[in-house]
Amino acid sequence: MNMQMIYSLFRLFSGEEASQTYLPLLTAAVQEVKASLKHPEDETEIRLCYLAAAVANLRYTQMFGAREKALATYAGTIARESNAEQQIRFAEQLVNSYKALCHDLLNSQTFFFAGVKG
Repeated sequence: MNMQMIYSLFRLFSGEEASQTYLPLLTAAVQEVKASLKHPEDETEIRLCYLAAAVANLRYTQMFGAREKALATYAGTIARESNAEQQIRFAEQLVNSYKALCHDLLNSQTFFFAGVKG
């Protein structure tokens, strides 16, 4: 996968400058996508860059959403108003959209259980 493209897409999705600070997050997202591939030779597919950037954006949003929840108001009695849950939902929808786009490249996450009468 093209890391430069993933950096650019992550910046587009998150609004953050994709500096060396986020390199571990982006690398983990790439590894997560690679682990779900049907065939390793599919790694060059451009759609996977979008999926990896979306996964990195989801992890980024989850991290900062959790941090934001821990913050309190000046008095410390009422939690600060936040839209972290909404941002996480949007990030999850983005990941799911790109997973649907890449469905032919990824291993199926469904489980089918059947019984055989003998």
